Amino acid sequence: MDFNYDDNQRMLFDMVDRFLTDKHDLAAREKLLKDPAAEAALWAEMAELGLLGTAFNEEQGGFASSSVDAMVVMERFGRHLVTQPYLCTAIIGGRLLIEGLTGDVRDDAIAAVIAGKSQLALAAGSQHMLHSAQDTSFSSQPDGAGWTVSGRMPVVLNGDRADRFIVAARTAGSVGEREGVTLFMVEADGAGVSRRPLRMIDAFGAAELVLDRVALSADAVLGQVDDGLPLVETALDFGIVAVCNEAIGSMEYLIPTTAEYTRTRVQYGAPLAKFQVLQHRMADMYIQTQTAKSMALVAAMSLDGDPLERARMASAAKVQVGRSAKFVGYQAVQLHGGMGVSEELDIGHHYIRLNVINQLFGDIGFHSRRFGALAGRAAQPIAA
Repeated sequence: MDFNYDDNQRMLFDMVDRFLTDKHDLAAREKLLKDPAAEAALWAEMAELGLLGTAFNEEQGGFASSSVDAMVVMERFGRHLVTQPYLCTAIIGGRLLIEGLTGDVRDDAIAAVIAGKSQLALAAGSQHMLHSAQDTSFSSQPDGAGWTVSGRMPVVLNGDRADRFIVAARTAGSVGEREGVTLFMVEADGAGVSRRPLRMIDAFGAAELVLDRVALSADAVLGQVDDGLPLVETALDFGIVAVCNEAIGSMEYLIPTTAEYTRTRVQYGAPLAKFQVLQHRMADMYIQTQTAKSMALVAAMSLDGDPLERARMASAAKVQVGRSAKFVGYQAVQLHGGMGVSEELDIGHHYIRLNVINQLFGDIGFHSRRFGALAGRAAQPIAA
């Protein structure tokens, strides 16, 4: 298996890196978090540059040759601690548009995302658990030719900026059942929709979302009525692989940054890099990162293939990346000492984001169990 980017992906890698180096260092990031207008302007620049189109192939109106292209962007976003909602809007939301809509409606929705004119947020149970859409707190009842949706979700990623919510609501059955969940497109400025903006510990935006008898037409349904959970699982598999690649970008930044610090920090009359035990730690950080990167790339290359294999590789990557990120982030902070947790140094910000990624869409334990269950399904003989 070839673990190298092709020429176009390498050019994309370099282009994103140059753009973010000029636009998104730590000082710029802090300013953006306090200035919504500046955040919106950067999002528009990203759209103009074509970054949002990397989550869609040419047939869908985008610019990607494969789903790996979006993972290249996510890796660079991890390196530069980007908090723009590319993950929620282009990757997760975009996949739901691809899978759940058809015809001109789908094309128009995707075109709005690529142009930077529309932002999406998925409200489907806990954002930390892959299958929790089946436990959604939103419910919907038929209302004439349409539907009425009500419920509350405490934390919706990108809920503070999204102009459209994709809401998983129970339309049949009981909480915990796979069947009976339907996806609805809800306009953020619609009657009965309210939200309270939040800022997460990793500086990403979110919101509490409340729907109070929101009236929707039949056209608001994504996919099939009562069968929305498979769409959520597919979209979140893409999201899982995306945050794995984001973590790789973060870890690959922490290693040389920490190595440089140990060469300049003098303790007991010698640079820290002279102590053999710390050299071993740096070597272990590198090994852990390369192991995680290999697994993340395998998962990225599985996205466009068999759905069962995609899900298995997504969980396998989440487990390995979670273990490696925990080790690399902790060692980077410890080797920097007190500076590692200061606001002025980006090491601590990377450490926080890596810990959030470790929990996002299911932690190590959840994905270990999921991988085992999926492996069992893959091993079952095909019925004659």
